[in-house]
Amino acid sequence: MNMNSITDSESIKTVLRSHGLRATPQRMAVAELLLAKPSHVTAYDVYETIRQKLPAISPNTIYLTLAHFENRGLLRRFRIHGKSVFDSNTTRHDHGYCTVCGKIADLFSPPAAGHSPEEMSDWEVLSESRVWYGKCPNCA
Repeated sequence: MNMNSITDSESIKTVLRSHGLRATPQRMAVAELLLAKPSHVTAYDVYETIRQKLPAISPNTIYLTLAHFENRGLLRRFRIHGKSVFDSNTTRHDHGYCTVCGKIADLFSPPAAGHSPEEMSDWEVLSESRVWYGKCPNCA
């Protein structure tokens, strides 16, 4: 199942359960927001969006839910300018970050994929995160 095309509630429940998570209303709301399409969001972004639907939700619940999703492989986390950004595209890729407008783009070009530093040759690499900083075409 393509994780970035889950749109109906039953599919979301199935995905959560298959990753060892109960389908609580809070988890469902976060999953509906993040798993329907590729997203790059901060916990604050998620909180601000979800609290419109669930006004009683706390920021702590959002943080815990995102951490559970990350630990179960539904999200990846990377850092930009000291902020944690959650990525719903869990395939191996890099990111481009526009220092003017803040746009984050997924980068899949061949040089970015599959090559670890020589010093990592006897490691089992589980993930990596590279961010390329610059100006997007609209801001350049």
